[in-house]
Parts: sequence; C-alpha cells; structure tokens
Amino acid sequence: MRTILFIAASLAILIVGLEASLSRGHTETSTGLVCETYECKDGDCTVGQEVCDEGDSDKPMGCFVVWSTNNVTNEVKVTMKGCFSNPNDCNGTECIDTTMGTKNNLNYCCCRLSMCNREHRWVPNVTNAPEPVNPVPPESSSVIVVASVVTGTLALCSMIVIFVLRRRKQSMFNEIPTIEPEITSSSPNIALRPIQLVDLKARGRFGVVWKAQLMSQEVAVKIFPMQEKQSWLTEQEIFKLPRMNHPNILQFIGCEKRSELNNTDFWLITAYCSHGSLCDYLKSHTVTWPELCRIAESMSRGLMHLHEEIQGSKTDGLKPSIAHRDFKSKNVLLKDDLTACIADFGLALIFTPGKPCGDTHGQVGTRRYMAPEILEGAINFTRDAFLRIDVYACGLVLWELVSRCTVHGGIVDEYRLPFEAELGSHPTLEEMQENVVTKKLRPRIYDHWRNHNGLNALCDTMEECWDHDAEARLSSSCVMERVSQHSRYQVMTPLLIETNTTNDLPPKVASESV
Repeated sequence: MRTILFIAASLAILIVGLEASLSRGHTETSTGLVCETYECKDGDCTVGQEVCDEGDSDKPMGCFVVWSTNNVTNEVKVTMKGCFSNPNDCNGTECIDTTMGTKNNLNYCCCRLSMCNREHRWVPNVTNAPEPVNPVPPESSSVIVVASVVTGTLALCSMIVIFVLRRRKQSMFNEIPTIEPEITSSSPNIALRPIQLVDLKARGRFGVVWKAQLMSQEVAVKIFPMQEKQSWLTEQEIFKLPRMNHPNILQFIGCEKRSELNNTDFWLITAYCSHGSLCDYLKSHTVTWPELCRIAESMSRGLMHLHEEIQGSKTDGLKPSIAHRDFKSKNVLLKDDLTACIADFGLALIFTPGKPCGDTHGQVGTRRYMAPEILEGAINFTRDAFLRIDVYACGLVLWELVSRCTVHGGIVDEYRLPFEAELGSHPTLEEMQENVVTKKLRPRIYDHWRNHNGLNALCDTMEECWDHDAEARLSSSCVMERVSQHSRYQVMTPLLIETNTTNDLPPKVASESV
C-alpha cells in the first residue's frame, strides 16, 4: 500500500513540475537541446523544431516520439513529437522503441541528441527463455500487479501532460508532416505544403493562376476567392474520381485552404504546363501540320476520356461520364512536347448511372462557345445533351487551330477567337442568339484551307462538330478517331494553291453549316 501511495505522490509531483516548466517556457530562453516537433489541432498538423528548456541542471532534457503502426497496412501514424523533461532512461542517440507487444499498440521512444527524434524505429528485444523463480506470496503478487498498473498510468499521464504542453506552443515551421491528412471538403484545414508563388500567369472568372515552386518541383496554383469556394470543391471532386490520372487531363497534386487574417483563399495545385493555354499559344505562334495533329489528337483524346464512362474493376471504381460545360482554347493547356491536356472543371457535371443530373443551370459557360441550344434556352437536361454541347465547342477550338496552321502555303492571319471577326471581341448574349441561333452563323472556313487534304478533312470534322442539330453532331470518340486519321496526310499535297492570299479581315457573313 505504501508503494502505491509513493507512486501516486510521484505522479502529482511530475504534473506540478511540468506545469512549472510550462510557466518557465514563456519567460526563459535557452540554447540547449533541439528537438523536432509534431502536433495536430483541428485537423491541421504541423512539423517544426524547438529548443528544449533545460530548467534545473539535475533534470536533463530529451527528445521523444509517440506513434502507432497498423499491423494490416503497416502505415505509421505519428501522434506527438517534442521535448521531454527528465528522461532518465533515454540516454541513447537514436529514438528506438524496444518494447514487446502488437504493433497496433502505442509506441514511444526518446533520445538525448539534438534532432534525434526526426527518425524513429520499433525494434523489440527478443525475449529469452524464462528462468525458474521462487513462488511469490499472493499478497506480494497483488502489490506488484497494482504497482505495474500505476506505473503504466504514470507514463501515460506524463505523455498526456506533454501533449497539452505542446499544443500551447506555436510551431516554428510549416512543412509537410510525416503522414499527410486526407484532404476532404468537410475538413479543409490540412497540412499546408511549402509552396512559393513565383509568377502570376493568368486571371480568370474563378480566380488567378500562379506558377509556383513546391520544393524542387514547378507547379501551378489556382487560387479561388471565398465566393468561388463551390468551384474549388467541384474541381477537386472531379480530379479525385477514379481513373482521372490521364495524360490528356491536367495532373492533380492537391488542394489547400489558406487563411490570413480575415481573408481565406482556396488553392488548387496541379502540374505546370510550360506553354500555357492553347489560346495564348496561338496568339504568338503558328503551327505546322504535325504540330496541329499532335495538339488536336491529344485534346480530343482528353475530351473522349472525360466523356467516357468506364466500368469499375477489382482495383478501380467506376469512372462516370463527365461533361466539361466550359470547353474552350483557354481551358486546353499545352505541355513541353505540345501535347494537350484539359483543365478547369469548375462547371463540370458528373453523370452517375441511375442518378439524375440534378438541379443545374443550363446557360453556363463562355458566351462565344455556347451551342445554339444553350443560347436559346432549349437544352435537354440529359447526359448526351451536355456531351454534345462540349463537342460543339470542340469544333470551334479545332477552327482556331486550323486558322493558325501554315501547311496550306498561304498567308496565315492574326489569331482571332471564334466569331471575333464577325461579332467583335465582346459579343452580347443577344448578338450571339441572333447570329448563331437565328442566322446559323459559324466561323468562316477559307477556300485555301481546303487545298490541303488534311486540313480539308479537318474542316469537314469541325463542321460536323458544330452542326445546328445537336443529335447530328459527332461524339467525342468519333472526333478523336477522325483527327488521328488526319495525321496520315502528307505535309504538302499536289493540289492547286490559291494565289489570292491577302491579309484582309474576313467579311461579316460566315458560311453556314451544311
């Protein structure tokens, strides 16, 4: 009984000592032992460093780690790291737990060297064969059992007090933790990546896009303001769907919620595409026939993958059909090798089998790329209807590519957006309705484009994409097949090249779809 009272008294003394240490921590400065720290608060986990407060000379400091390991997945999950007061049994230079037991139990180790808790291991001692011992009287046995329980409780309480102490200290660094928390829309406070914004690349309707540095990797960061949080949530929902890791879909890296003072932004982190958007590239570059084929085929392959529904397998879930709903040359990005990938899914719709597409607004997207059925408000709210709207816009993007191709041998005009020559830079909704719906206006296809067999076939394809009758349009898979076949045409053809090649602006009247 005296043993139990002694242990309880020791526990009280330890807690009082730790509270005193906490008080001293705000007033004293030391240059002693340095330990790595790790703590989580409201789902926000941070890794840092702290200089341990040595306190009294007869109470040396050490570094500690508390973690657990899942015995099924072998996943290691760190719970706490930091300084530990009076570690009498922590004289080693490495943080190693040598206790026996199942790996799902809580592991703990400590050490006496600066930053020695950066790494930790579980290496249990091999238990030797038991040696014969004299029987222990029942009364003594009970005391030993109680003492063992209280000793274990003492150690657990010590770690709890340390955890409380650590939560009151501010982390010095903001780095990637050992185990990154799952990013979910319900828990947006995540361990923030050490990202440095380098260069502002674009401003759009939903936010701004930066070129940034994530350690040694160049990345793109799209920053959404608070009022566009839903677009941020929609984009990450699309990226996290099964089988969205595709060479012609922009590569997703992560998403973060960043708060400073009263301002909160939402970051979407993706791969960085050095050539920027197709729209910006065509403003300053013409394209050769092989380059046009490479861009067009990879772009249409990405759209086909987006539209395609892929059944689930043993390793992957079902990949649903997705409508982009804002397909345009600004949302097609070019990699180093001029292959394309599709980006910007803030307006995208997911079509899960057996579920309605939900209560959605039909007249969305960029005005000059809107299909006739959107402009006149006559859209049928079905999956196929939304996919055909994407194909209409794809036809316009193909026209942009052809308009900057040099293969026909004639003069290549300055870059213009679809309908810019006919309706100007900022057409109103009423102007688009009158010309696209009523007059069935489409961007002009020049005669000299048809002097090259490949361009001629591509012009036929784009016309079938922007057909006024939505049900007569090609599917995205058919567009991809057509474009991949066009690449077989030679760079030049023996057809007669038209001699009348001027740089005059095209007339206001464009050819209609047949």
